[in-house]
Amino acid sequence: MFRQVFKALAVISLFGMLAAPVVQAQSGMLVANIPFQFNVGKAVLPSGEYHVKAMNPTTFLIQSKDGHQAAVANTIGVSSSKEEDNGKLVFNRYGNQYFLSKVWRPGNREGRELLKSRAEIEIAKTVASPEATTVAVKTP
Repeated sequence: MFRQVFKALAVISLFGMLAAPVVQAQSGMLVANIPFQFNVGKAVLPSGEYHVKAMNPTTFLIQSKDGHQAAVANTIGVSSSKEEDNGKLVFNRYGNQYFLSKVWRPGNREGRELLKSRAEIEIAKTVASPEATTVAVKTP
């Protein structure tokens, strides 16, 4: 009986160790140098270097390098007809206001789109369509 339990635990541990790099690759951190002030949900974040981390499959943490500025964003899945060679953050620009809109990881056709905030919805009512602005990301 003890041997069977031990073998079962050993097999489960082995699968856990093999799956860890896959999970880490999917939820790995992205780094972006954002040259303008931008909005994420209710938060207004200053320009600077930011780390973008998946907290779970649908929620991202966007945090300044020094950790003093941060926002959490809920997302939905989006897909592209072609694989994104380079990762990027896409912002919707309305005049001089930027709203983080999409997160694309390098080498993926699947990305994440942030849910629009009330502020963005209100601004969008007065502007025909936003201009997309892209910022490259890197993996540390």
